[in-house]
Amino acid sequence: PATVAFGTASPGAAPLASVQSALLRDRLRQMMDHSDNVLAETIGREIAVASGSPASFTGAVDSVLRALATAGFDVGDVTMHDVSGLSVDNRIPARLLDAVMASAAGGEQDSLRPMLDYLPVAGATGTLSDRYASANRDGAGWVRAKTGTLSEASGLVGTVVDVDGRVLSFALMSNDRLPGESRPALDAVAATLRGCGCR
Repeated sequence: PATVAFGTASPGAAPLASVQSALLRDRLRQMMDHSDNVLAETIGREIAVASGSPASFTGAVDSVLRALATAGFDVGDVTMHDVSGLSVDNRIPARLLDAVMASAAGGEQDSLRPMLDYLPVAGATGTLSDRYASANRDGAGWVRAKTGTLSEASGLVGTVVDVDGRVLSFALMSNDRLPGESRPALDAVAATLRGCGCR
């Protein structure tokens, strides 16, 4: 390290090496599939920089909320301290999460539709690969959702195709329960939506 220093390359000098990140769509898929919180924060900062905000927790949160508000979503009751969802002080109404899912699935927001492809598939991929894989098979292959887990909070937000072929959106949350207790209940509700033929 003592022999390394910053310098200026000569005009026309050939690069020694270069690095580029994966495409945003590939990183979004990885983030959603594996619930990668660090990647979520990184992408949040990219959104902040692209919208002229500071590359910080506050800049990322403000930029994401501004984008949602511009798209017509009500963010009035939202309190966010990060974009990964790890802060125990975050407060996001289930109705907002469901509105985003319903809008993407219903075609009201074409720009959101690709997000549906990134959602893990129950019993098959990502954070849902081991859920619906044995005990509750009713939702396997039909439920696509993003999981969210803290020490005493769990969430499941996504879509399911019901027995009538309709796409239903849902946002399920459980607080003050260990994930081992709440996850099976959330999975059961989503699986019930699959088979209910709800009107």
